[in-house]
Amino acid sequence: MTNLGRVVVTVFAALVLVTVTAVAVHFLKKPKPPPPAIVETPVGDLGGDQAGPAAAGEETADDAGPQRADDQPEPPTDDQEPAGPGEALADEGLALFNKGRLVEAQKQLSRALRAGVAGPKGRAVRDALSRCADALQLAPRRHPADTYARSYEVVPGDTLTAIGQKFLVPYQLIMRVNRLESTRIIAGQTLKAIQGPIHLEIVKSRYELRAWLDEVCLGAYPVGLGIENSTPEGTFVVEQKIVNPPYQPQHKPRSEFRDAGAPDNPLGSRWIDIGNHYGIHGTIEPSSIGGPVSEGCIRMHNRDVEEVYDFVVPGVSKVEIRP
Repeated sequence: MTNLGRVVVTVFAALVLVTVTAVAVHFLKKPKPPPPAIVETPVGDLGGDQAGPAAAGEETADDAGPQRADDQPEPPTDDQEPAGPGEALADEGLALFNKGRLVEAQKQLSRALRAGVAGPKGRAVRDALSRCADALQLAPRRHPADTYARSYEVVPGDTLTAIGQKFLVPYQLIMRVNRLESTRIIAGQTLKAIQGPIHLEIVKSRYELRAWLDEVCLGAYPVGLGIENSTPEGTFVVEQKIVNPPYQPQHKPRSEFRDAGAPDNPLGSRWIDIGNHYGIHGTIEPSSIGGPVSEGCIRMHNRDVEEVYDFVVPGVSKVEIRP
């Protein structure tokens, strides 16, 4: 073989070797991993907040406690409640209220409350009723269209208690309406009086007490009721009223008793007796209002029970407790 032939063979062999090596490297090298799959998280799962990982000490999904086994939604909040059968009446009453026609609005809103109205509209109705009462019955000036208010001229020998008996309301209500600082009155003085009586209604399913003057509601107040449905139902009559009542529970040791006005007296600032050891009273535990908490009595915020105390007359005012 000539020298030229040897060179050609050598070059060809080198090219073959390079080609084989390149092919081997291509098929033997470790492949790159595929890119991670992109999974979109529904916005609803994030509650509208595009939050990052939980911060140190913050609850994660695994630490948030047990989940509902039946995967059912939580009971609806007050905002989610349907307005109720009184919705149309509520709309009419609120429209009258917004126009300043308070006497008509008060009657229509009271009808809506009796028919049943809940949720945000129910709260609007209750707020409007309270404001109507403040502007009509409970204001010192008599509204000419309010049929529940009377002008009364004091005669010699009159007392606020005697005037209250004429109108079937407590003397405290006459003082409140007329902004009197004492019980002293003089002959010839003109007072505004409300023609009572005022009765109470307690709706257990709503944990609510309502004060009624004939067909209009003067106010709706949240209450606490008895555990295990122990608050009795029926119609009762107010038997007596006590300011700063002593606490003398039945079937409990003497150590449980509390003096009148004691800071740890669970009856709060007022007691309205409806018989058989049941009563409407204040509380030193305001957070307990709105649930089944008592041994059968009706609990109220102290400011609320003080207002209701001034509405009712023993032996006259009725208390209806219904489911």
